[in-house]
Amino acid sequence: MGNDKTKTFSKNIMQNAARYGVFIIFGIMFIIFALSNEHFFTVKNIFLILQQASPLGIGVIGMTFVLVLASIDISVGRNMFFAATIIAYMSKVNLLRVDMFEQAWGYILVCLICVAIGIAIGFINGLLYTKFKITPFIVTLATGYILRGFGLMISGSASPNLTLISKLSNGSVANVPYVLIIFIVVAIIFDFVLRKTPFGRHLMAIGNSPESAKKAGIKVERNTVISFMICGGLGALGGILSAGQIGSVPLSFGEGNEFIIISAAVLGGTSLFGGKGNIIPGAVIGIVLITTIMNGLSMVNASPYIYTIVRAFIIFLAVMVDSIEHKGELR
Repeated sequence: MGNDKTKTFSKNIMQNAARYGVFIIFGIMFIIFALSNEHFFTVKNIFLILQQASPLGIGVIGMTFVLVLASIDISVGRNMFFAATIIAYMSKVNLLRVDMFEQAWGYILVCLICVAIGIAIGFINGLLYTKFKITPFIVTLATGYILRGFGLMISGSASPNLTLISKLSNGSVANVPYVLIIFIVVAIIFDFVLRKTPFGRHLMAIGNSPESAKKAGIKVERNTVISFMICGGLGALGGILSAGQIGSVPLSFGEGNEFIIISAAVLGGTSLFGGKGNIIPGAVIGIVLITTIMNGLSMVNASPYIYTIVRAFIIFLAVMVDSIEHKGELR
């Protein structure tokens, strides 16, 4: 009996140390950045961080719905690239009237087209996973490379221009960036879906035990496909907003975004082992923390090679914390 209490106490210590230790590490890094550059903790830079975090944050929200199922979608970065090239192609060939971009409805229309394409991609991913029982890692890896190939074909192996949509991505109202407003609205809507609706509760049940969920009458396959569709649609939306911020779609655009998105979701409290997800404040805090680190590195003029090392460290940290929280020990 005493041994059980000791094990439980040790497990709780490990879990709390892992969770709060991460924020202590981030806090120390923030202090270092603030001491190194007086502009780091200014209002202007904070809004810049939030603006930079918003597009990827939308992708994090979508990824949360897939991770809750103990699944994964690593095609999201290439989905973002493909969606951005589609928008660039439409403006390049004048598929849609150019003057439509002078009106709010024009932005809404192109975003809806982009999201619809992303939803279709998510549907394909979910269908291949549920109907053919192919591991989601393999399914999304394959579809991701297909998407990048199609994106390169569409862009003609050149970097297309995206200045039209950049008006949305870099614009603001009352000094509040449009992309931040979109991010907040998306976060509120999907946090409600995940926390308060039967669909969200069903996803949690599926993530904890698919077999038990099926016995309880939950439509496991249908809900799984819908989750992948949500991930695909939000990934596409995040993709065009992210590309709009730089005004073009470089050939390397979106590469590695999937790992940043997954790390942000896990740091925010969503488990890779399924059954647990958190959008507000979890996913929001996760992507803001990572973006703040990247912003800080930029402000202290860190070597470009450091960024890759830091991203790898964050991924490792996120997985380690999730493993400890799940079992109370490293797996």
